[in-house]
Amino acid sequence: TNVLYCLILFVATTVALVLRYSEQDMAVDTWSTGSASYTLCEGGRCEGNWAVFRISFTLSCLFLTMLFLTCGESKAAVFAHRGFWLAKVIGVIAVGATTVFMPNDAFAYYAWIARFVAPGFLVYQVISLIGFGYSANTAMVERDDQAPPAPLLCISNSGGNVWKVANLLLCLLLYVGILTGIGLLYDRFPQSGCSFNPLAVTTTLLLVLLNTALSVSSIAPHAALLTSALVSAYGTWVCYGAMAAMPYAECNPLANSPGFVSSVVSICIATGTVAFLTFSAGRRETAKMSAKEVATNAGQLAPAPAAAPAACGSLTPAEEAMETEEAGAVCAPEASQGWPEPMETDPPPAAAAAAGWSGGAEGG
Repeated sequence: TNVLYCLILFVATTVALVLRYSEQDMAVDTWSTGSASYTLCEGGRCEGNWAVFRISFTLSCLFLTMLFLTCGESKAAVFAHRGFWLAKVIGVIAVGATTVFMPNDAFAYYAWIARFVAPGFLVYQVISLIGFGYSANTAMVERDDQAPPAPLLCISNSGGNVWKVANLLLCLLLYVGILTGIGLLYDRFPQSGCSFNPLAVTTTLLLVLLNTALSVSSIAPHAALLTSALVSAYGTWVCYGAMAAMPYAECNPLANSPGFVSSVVSICIATGTVAFLTFSAGRRETAKMSAKEVATNAGQLAPAPAAAPAACGSLTPAEEAMETEEAGAVCAPEASQGWPEPMETDPPPAAAAAAGWSGGAEGG
């Protein structure tokens, strides 16, 4: 199920990239008569960014509908999430085809709304990177701590430190890339006369230093350097994307470039984030369902409490013999048929004589 959702995202993203940068003429003559005609996507209505807006709107409709159908825990929600794939594909195609007839003004409003939603998605990506960083760090450390330690590809791990060394090398590589990227941002983007550029780069650098300091200090004992490196690298990339998106050529040397590589990298990061959270949620749901099934099966297979043996006085001699012979049960003697057990307050005779106790008289 999760793979199919990711496949829909991948196909839609690929089509959006092709339509965004190919500058393909999307005009289609639908019908014409001697006096009138109608052409779909006439005058570049469906080209470039407008094509991307239409595809984004179609995916938003799909996932908002799924959010509405699966917001509660029920069998209907499970069926809606895991099934009806033919209906979902037909619905996506139908909504996408409908957007062709919609005016571009509608998608201009949609783009403005998306601008306000986008910061929330950036926070969503940071949370995903934090979760991925902790998971990766824990997995690498556990591979060294297990018995015997797991090898790293073809590298032997007899000392149990290979994965920890690889973790540190990965962190070092990330920080080299971060510092190199920040240096290039200071060098390639004008700093004088463009107040946003130095503000953005310096803020990113300070956040990287603060994040790294917290990860290696005792203030956050649960922190991991790999997680901080991943978040810092993502923050540096977001800083570059914001500066490269400025439309002013005097402050942005990339203002007139198509930005294809940046778009591909950003989309890959977003797709990887969504895929990681999707599969993580799927694993958690599968583990929850497995635990629930185990608990249910354990309750069904639990043996019933054994019945107490019948008292000897309640059975006839023939029934006692039958119970003993067939079921191997031994009846419990009733208290009224034997000598009464001594009360806990009566001391044994020897102890009573030693204590000078007699017949219940005190101080004898």
